[in-house]
Amino acid sequence: MRDANQFFFNQYLRLGSLYRVRVLGQEFKVLAGPEANLLLMNNQNEISNWAVWEPIIKEFGGRHVLTMMEGKDHARLRKLMRQSFSRDTIHHNAAAIVTMTRQMLRAYPDGHTIPVVYFMQKLIATELGLLTNGQSPDAYFDDIMTYWNTMIEVYIANLKTEKELLKPRYQEARQRVEEFARQVLAERQAIPSDQRDPKNFLDQLLTTRETDPEFISEQEMVFSVLIAYFAGIDTAANISTFMLYELMRNPELWEQARAEADKAFANGMPDAAALREMKVIHAAAMETLRLYPVAGVMSRYAGEDFTFAGYPIRKGERLMVATCAAHFDPQYFPNPHTFDIERFSAPRNEHKTRGVYAPYGAGIHTCLGASVADAQIALTIATILHDVDLTFARPGYKLKIAYNPGMTAKDFGVRITNWR
Repeated sequence: MRDANQFFFNQYLRLGSLYRVRVLGQEFKVLAGPEANLLLMNNQNEISNWAVWEPIIKEFGGRHVLTMMEGKDHARLRKLMRQSFSRDTIHHNAAAIVTMTRQMLRAYPDGHTIPVVYFMQKLIATELGLLTNGQSPDAYFDDIMTYWNTMIEVYIANLKTEKELLKPRYQEARQRVEEFARQVLAERQAIPSDQRDPKNFLDQLLTTRETDPEFISEQEMVFSVLIAYFAGIDTAANISTFMLYELMRNPELWEQARAEADKAFANGMPDAAALREMKVIHAAAMETLRLYPVAGVMSRYAGEDFTFAGYPIRKGERLMVATCAAHFDPQYFPNPHTFDIERFSAPRNEHKTRGVYAPYGAGIHTCLGASVADAQIALTIATILHDVDLTFARPGYKLKIAYNPGMTAKDFGVRITNWR
């Protein structure tokens, strides 16, 4: 449990693409590596998300959400969300992202320690919330964190029992989160229907509910408001944290990435073309996603009987899918524990073997926000590189991995030594 992801990946290297695990009185089968990812890419209901996410949306008062839907309903809702969660959303709002990053950095006086994980989580959630919902979480952010982390611990990671949901701190957080979501939704509802933005997820969802109320309930609408705030807490925020650590511990790479950032800002706010030219920064982000797969193991159930790796899987069996196990397989990624951004350039292109590189999952349930996360991470890190000099709050700090509940960095703090 000290490093759950690495345990699953190590057993894949030792045992192959299918093995069983018993822990804390539970048994499940682990599907791992390229074979598992190819199965997800061609999934015909062998792998089901429904039972994993059903308790979360039921607890909130709904029936279904995007992560558990399949078929036409899944495609329909995904299409509604695609515009708001696209790379273009970041590119078109680069100035807003840069401004938010600078404001949040300025909130920490010179010499004060910036707790990087919390800083990134709040920054990413604020950016996505403002860009997709028009609302910053502000005073509700800690409640959002408490609510979401508790849900993940109880229903996804199974680290705590449902008794956790009865505790006053969770109950208060849940009430405040719903209060905030209803406020955001009410503001969108106040916009006349003929003035709604065809590229805004909430606006399009409101129109869809008016014409087809059976497709999504009011409570599911409320939950959907929160997706923007949940979306980056475990992924983009933690990847930005790990990437910053790797850049800081490698001065030569830091200077290469900084030169790119400075070039992107040379004419003021970077535009889409300038952001696309940040090859070192994008490669560093890709290598961070490989080496620190924050969503590298996913809880699932067997949707029907099927055969995998020559063995039977029975409908209803609990599964763990280690989508990122091959990230540490030396036959695909030589010296897999070394941070090496050259992996993603010709002639090596180690990530292009089908099924071996899957930081955002695989198949129809590949993270919808993958492209927006890539752009958001790159722009956020570029802004930090361009604006400030940093030092570790603890001299000689060596990264410690923690699970809280997802994979994150422990006790990682930085201080600003100079504004450039």
